[in-house]
Amino acid sequence: MSTSTHIEITVGAAVRGDEGFVGEVEQIVLDPSGQFAKRISIRPRHEGGTARLIPAALLKAGPDGGMRLPRTLAGFEEFPPADGRDR
Repeated sequence: MSTSTHIEITVGAAVRGDEGFVGEVEQIVLDPSGQFAKRISIRPRHEGGTARLIPAALLKAGPDGGMRLPRTLAGFEEFPPADGRDR
């Protein structure tokens, strides 16, 4: 038996991590079928920071309508940059 979790991911949605606000959803990268989110590009909270590609499966629905990423800010920075090569 397979279980799946569906969440709504919206461009511009706030993303909160273990230490508070991380950033905003900048872009949603779909799988080849175009039906499922594969990765999410998140623009960081600090000015001039590099957007990061996060596996969509890591995001959870947040209590305030935003998204929840179970990582610290340092953990967020370890994800690969969203530089357009993997979109």
